[in-house]
Amino acid sequence: MLDIELKSEIESLVKTSGYKETKGMLCSVIRIVSMRHMDIPQKQIFKVAKEVL
Repeated sequence: MLDIELKSEIESLVKTSGYKETKGMLCSVIRIVSMRHMDIPQKQIFKVAKEVL
């Protein structure tokens, strides 16, 4: 999966969560995306999620 697609999914996840975007939700977002896409390396998910948050 491309970083752009991953970024779009993370932004959508944060937007629909109803919570304010904070650094504290980084772990939760990584966990959710990792469960949805087990084929994506966690390093890539962490890198993109850190950019978004």
